Amino acid sequence: MKNFQDTKTSQIEIKEAMREDLDEIMQVEEEAWPIEARAPRDKFIERFSVFPIGFKVALLNNKIVGTTTSQIINYNPLNPPSSWTEITADGHILETHKRNGNALYVVSIGVSPRGRPNQKGIGVGSTLLESQKGLAKLLNLKYLVLSARVPGYNSYCKSKENIDIETYVNLRREDNLLEDMELRFYERLGLKQIKVCPNTMDDIESRNYGVMMEWRVK
Repeated sequence: MKNFQDTKTSQIEIKEAMREDLDEIMQVEEEAWPIEARAPRDKFIERFSVFPIGFKVALLNNKIVGTTTSQIINYNPLNPPSSWTEITADGHILETHKRNGNALYVVSIGVSPRGRPNQKGIGVGSTLLESQKGLAKLLNLKYLVLSARVPGYNSYCKSKENIDIETYVNLRREDNLLEDMELRFYERLGLKQIKVCPNTMDDIESRNYGVMMEWRVK
């Protein structure tokens, strides 16, 4: 039986994760992330135990192809937090989840290549994020925030020119869309950049940088 937070968009179904989904969730984690950025099983167990309604999965043809987890935090837009590692206690969230906070912090979004048939996106990631936005509304929170990776930064510097991160995050293509694929994804979904965060997590592709992004619940 679907609960009130489950949704289905086209071929994609979003539902709250269940413990019996863990093997498929770990498969997505291995397929979606570089090895240094993958979360081990114990972190997912903890996230499920601490804040189960923030742990969602995307199904395509009845197979899990995407996951997202979240927690509630106290967020000050005038003094936003910096490090994903600090905000989430390195992804554990037991000590950092604040039941009476004012913002939903998206801890993770991961999509397997199996969620991109013929190497073409069908909206798995955006549907997962929209489900977290819906949760923020449901809980009457003021903000949704997350630390975006900048996975194109290292390759851009190596293949084109070595530029500082502040310049890179604002680079736009000829079509006026952001150069970085992940920042472009979040901007398209209505999030705005708040600040660049060094040493946000171990992430070679992003040179360990992240970008704090914010969406104000309407």
